[in-house]
Amino acid sequence: MIIETITYVCTRCQSPNIHKNGHNKSGNAQFRCKDCGRSSVLNPKVKYTEEQKELIISTYLERGSLRGMQRLFGVAPETLMGWIKKSKEQKTE
Repeated sequence: MIIETITYVCTRCQSPNIHKNGHNKSGNAQFRCKDCGRSSVLNPKVKYTEEQKELIISTYLERGSLRGMQRLFGVAPETLMGWIKKSKEQKTE
């Protein structure tokens, strides 16, 4: 019999000192690091690829509305604004 042990580590400080801390709105298990206090999902789902993000941002910059982006692509306005702010920061660097 082969037993495989998986050791998970904190996504911020790489400490193995984590424990289960309930579930988030999506139903994924949350874990909390006892060392740094970060609470996160160990294997988050990536909903949008980089190409999709670029398409959505360029559509918004072509005079699309936030509400229109939500209807067309299913992206929350807060998420879109975060992507736009990050893209502006990357262009200024």
